[in-house]
Amino acid sequence: MANSCPVVIIAAGESKRLGRPKVFVEVAGKSLLIHAIERFQKLNCEPVVIVTNQECFFQTTIDSKGTAVVLNSNPKDGRTGSIQLGISSIMNEIGRVPKRVIIAPVDRPGWDIENILSLMESNQSSCLASNGVSGHPVLLVGDDLHKVISAEKHIPLRDIISFEKKHVEAPFLSMNIDTEKDVEYLRENKHFFEIN
Repeated sequence: MANSCPVVIIAAGESKRLGRPKVFVEVAGKSLLIHAIERFQKLNCEPVVIVTNQECFFQTTIDSKGTAVVLNSNPKDGRTGSIQLGISSIMNEIGRVPKRVIIAPVDRPGWDIENILSLMESNQSSCLASNGVSGHPVLLVGDDLHKVISAEKHIPLRDIISFEKKHVEAPFLSMNIDTEKDVEYLRENKHFFEIN
């Protein structure tokens, strides 16, 4: 098994299009947050940090299964700002800049443990790719972590880092939970979450 590494689960978006917090959307009897936490815990990833917003902070803390929860009080600043808060929390916990960090948006749940094991084998910043689609989670490595830490919060990650594609078998990698139609598709494919 590849060496484990820290994880930042991004769950700070306002979910305007969905109209309710994505982090608590349920499939196969568990929220997207719980599915993500449990997968990373099976891989012994640590620390795992969840970055969330004010609205979801209390319930996310209750559901956190012993992982750290960090509040992003200004999620409108952009996802990179949430990533920076998560990396900062990891730095505080381990006392240094980590060598590598997995970034996993909670609303991109179409990956499994085997995909993460493949991602962790990489020695450079990488994203998952399957059937011509690139997706999340992503791995940040070395100097790229410093680039993200020092970037402006509103600049998208793809404009800061060039990711190597890690090709995996992941038929649901393009799954992105933004609308009720996406939730319906998620639940139609609940078998994926029952076995992963």
